[in-house]
Amino acid sequence: MTGERGTDTVVKDPSAKRKRVRLHEASAENDIRYRGPLTYQHFQIFGWICIVLSAVLAMMNTGSKLDAGLAREMGGIISVLQYLTDLSLPFLLIANFSKILNNTEGYKKQLITNGCAAAAVAAVSILFFSRYIIGTAEKLVTDPWDVEPVMTATFRAVSKGGFVALNLFIDLFLCTLFMFFLNARPKRILTGKKVLILRAFALLPVAYEAASLVIKFLAARGQIKLPLWSFPLLTVKPPVSFLVFVFLAIHMKAREFRFCRYGRTHEEYQAFLQTKRNSLHFSIYLSVVLLIAAVIDFALMIVMTVAVAPSMETIVNAENETVMDLINVALTVGFGNSVSLAFVTPLMLLYSYSRQPQNKKISTFIPIVGIVLIFILVLEGIHFAADYLPIRKFSLIEVLQTLETALRTV
Repeated sequence: MTGERGTDTVVKDPSAKRKRVRLHEASAENDIRYRGPLTYQHFQIFGWICIVLSAVLAMMNTGSKLDAGLAREMGGIISVLQYLTDLSLPFLLIANFSKILNNTEGYKKQLITNGCAAAAVAAVSILFFSRYIIGTAEKLVTDPWDVEPVMTATFRAVSKGGFVALNLFIDLFLCTLFMFFLNARPKRILTGKKVLILRAFALLPVAYEAASLVIKFLAARGQIKLPLWSFPLLTVKPPVSFLVFVFLAIHMKAREFRFCRYGRTHEEYQAFLQTKRNSLHFSIYLSVVLLIAAVIDFALMIVMTVAVAPSMETIVNAENETVMDLINVALTVGFGNSVSLAFVTPLMLLYSYSRQPQNKKISTFIPIVGIVLIFILVLEGIHFAADYLPIRKFSLIEVLQTLETALRTV
């Protein structure tokens, strides 16, 4: 009582805390306000910028092999580009992950898109190597049977580990396939308990990734020699990036199980995925996972370096050049290339998979613009390399006279 006025005063308990919303209690009604400003479209742009930078890196690496002075001047830039280009797969995987969680694109569309893109890159690469490079060279030399071995040896000499991994869509297709086998809900076949058979198929993309890793390791050690046609069939990006995606997919599946364990339905879980609360939780969780992955990748690089060394004395007493050769084996296979994931961690807090871009049509043109830029860069690289290639220059007048003489004799 307050005395004169006789009114009651309600005193709020200062120890009282706001009740924490548990996972199975979350819904649109008790959602939070914050939503990150970055969408999957931004990450798609970031990913394709990194892919374009991969072409720049390839041109600079080629130029540094042709010009020692350029190698000394561009060494620092090449090292920075190496870390940036390794972020292409994480960016694109996060963008694809967002589309899956938002149901903006079903598994069928993403499997067809990434699968057709992977098959197209592989087919075009094999056709380009076998017909237009080797086939054309065989017509211009007196010993055509030596063209393919020489070309293969040249690619091995130019590349770090005896191969050139160039088909990023293989990685994207494997990740999408893993997500499909893990989360698909068939309505006619493999229903009920038989769905475990479908879940077991998720081991297939993991096995492909592991096999590609072993093949690249043996090639980097010089124990096997890969043919040119196998290059576009190899995975491109670091294995730790693939493991991050697998870990996130399993985490989201376990999260669904926890959500539905208290009587909630799959449809309610799909609605829960669109909440700002879950979007923020996913971004925080992803930032922590990327930071841990960067640390693990660095540790695996050290372990791989020690593993390929004949003995510890080789590392302790070896010269810097020898140690770098051992480290390059690990880097070529893919270990140590995901350390840059640590720099993406702060960016994750600005990311929201549930935020929709203002113009979704832009996403269709992003790959087209990226491919055009890569094509232009390749042409510029060929133009640059023409000044340094050890090819004897010829006179166009002499070529014209030779053609005229040949035409008169026909």
